[in-house]
Amino acid sequence: MMTEGSSRIALTALLVLVALAMPALSADLVVVEQPIADGSFPILHGRCVQGSTLVRIGADDSRTVLTPDFDGACDPSVSFDGRELLFAGRKASSDSWQVWKMELGTGDASRITAHPGHAFAPIWVGSVFHLDDEAPTRRIAYLATTPAGGQLPALHTSNLDGSDPLRISFSPNGDLAPEILPNGRIVYPTLGPPNGFRSSLMSLNIDGTDLAVFADPHDTPLYPHTIRVGHDGKVYYVEAVGRALQGGALATVSLRRPLRSREVVATTKAGLYLDPAPMSDGRLLASHSGGESPAWELVRLDPETGRILGIVHRREGFHVLDAHEIIPRPVVPGRSTVVDTSKATGVFFCISSHITDRPSLAHLRTGGVNRLRVLESHADRHSNAHEQILGEAPVQPDGSFHIEVPAQRPLRFQLIDNEGTVIGEQESWTWVMPREWRGCIGCHEDREMVAPNVLADAIVKPAVPVGVAPRTNGEHK
Repeated sequence: MMTEGSSRIALTALLVLVALAMPALSADLVVVEQPIADGSFPILHGRCVQGSTLVRIGADDSRTVLTPDFDGACDPSVSFDGRELLFAGRKASSDSWQVWKMELGTGDASRITAHPGHAFAPIWVGSVFHLDDEAPTRRIAYLATTPAGGQLPALHTSNLDGSDPLRISFSPNGDLAPEILPNGRIVYPTLGPPNGFRSSLMSLNIDGTDLAVFADPHDTPLYPHTIRVGHDGKVYYVEAVGRALQGGALATVSLRRPLRSREVVATTKAGLYLDPAPMSDGRLLASHSGGESPAWELVRLDPETGRILGIVHRREGFHVLDAHEIIPRPVVPGRSTVVDTSKATGVFFCISSHITDRPSLAHLRTGGVNRLRVLESHADRHSNAHEQILGEAPVQPDGSFHIEVPAQRPLRFQLIDNEGTVIGEQESWTWVMPREWRGCIGCHEDREMVAPNVLADAIVKPAVPVGVAPRTNGEHK
C-alpha cells in the first residue's frame, strides 16, 4: 500500500519523465554559435568574435546557418511580428561591428548603422513622436562605442534605417546589453557605479528620459546582466558573483514589483548559467556550463525547481549562446518626447532630501542639509573616469532643491551641511536629456510610495544654474 508521501514522490517522478519525453522545442530558435577560444569562458562584451554565427534551430531538430557570408555575427533580436532579425555583424575582419537587419523568410541582410565605433546588442523598441510630427517613427536601440565616449559602450537609438542616431545613456563605466519591457521602457545593466558601489538593473524611456532603478541587488555582491522578459509576468536575468559578465545563477523579478520580488530560479550548484530564454509555452531554456566539456550548451530547465531536464542544442568546439524564440509578440508602446537636441540643459528637482528609506541615511530625516553639490564624471584618453565638482546649489529648509544642469553628461549629487561636510551622497550616476524636467521624491525614497502632497519651496523658484550660464529669460535651454 502506498503512503501519501510515496504517492507524492511517484507523481513527481512521473511528471519529470513526462517533461523529459516532451519535444525540446515548440517553435524555432535562433542561437549564437561562438567558437571556443583559449580558455573555456565565452566572450560576452558584445559577444561578437570572429567565426561566431547565427543559427536557426528548428522544432524538428533541423539546423540552418543564417549568416554564412559573415566574418562574425551575434546578438540576435527577433522582430515583434517574428519575420525579421536584428543582429550585430561584420563581413570582414577589418570591418567594425555594426547593426544589421535580416528578412528571415529570404535570408536577405542589410546593414543599418554606420557608427564611427562599434554597434552591437540591438533590440526592437517602440515608436517615438513629437507633437508636431506627422506620424510616429519606428526606432531600434543598441549599444555603441565611440572614441569620444572613451570606447565604453553606451545605449543609442536610431530609426530603422540607422538615421537620426541618439545617445541615451551616459554612465562613465559603460552599459551592457538592453532588453525592452512590455511597457515600452528599456531595462539594462550598468558596469558599475563610482567608487566600487554595486551594479543595478536600470530602466529608462527610449528617448533617454526618466532614468530609474529597475531592480537593485544593493546589499549583495552580485553583477546582474543578460536580461530577458518572460511570458509569465517575470523578468529573468543572470546574477554573476564576484566578477561582472561571468555566468552565474538565474534569478527573476516580477514586472509588478521588481524592487521587492527577487527569486533565484537556478543556483550555481549544478554549474553556471547564461542567457535565460523563457519560452511562450512556459518552458525555460538557458546556456549552461558545468560538465567536463568547456562548451556552453543550451539546456531546458524546470522553471519551478531549476533542475536541468535535458540538452536542447550543442555543437562540438562551440559555445551555444543567446537563444531567442522565433514567434510573433505584442508590439510595445511608443512614447511622445520633449527631448530637443538643439537645447543644452535639463532640470532636476527634489521634493525633499529629508525623505529616505535607507537606515544609513536616517539622519537626513531631521534636516541639516544646507547645499547640494553636483559632481560630473569625465573620461581621459585611457578611458579612466574622473570626478570633478560642477557646482553647488542651495537646499531649501524643507529639503527641496531645483537645479538646471548640462544635459547628456554623467552627474551625481552630494548633500552638504552647514560646515561643508558631506552627510549623504548618490551612489550611482544620473543625467538629464536636453529639455527634460526630472524630479525625485527624496534621497533614495521608497519608489512604491506615493509622493507627499506638498508644494516644495524650491519648486516655486527658478531653477538654480549649476555648471551652465544663468538664463536671461523664461525660456528653458
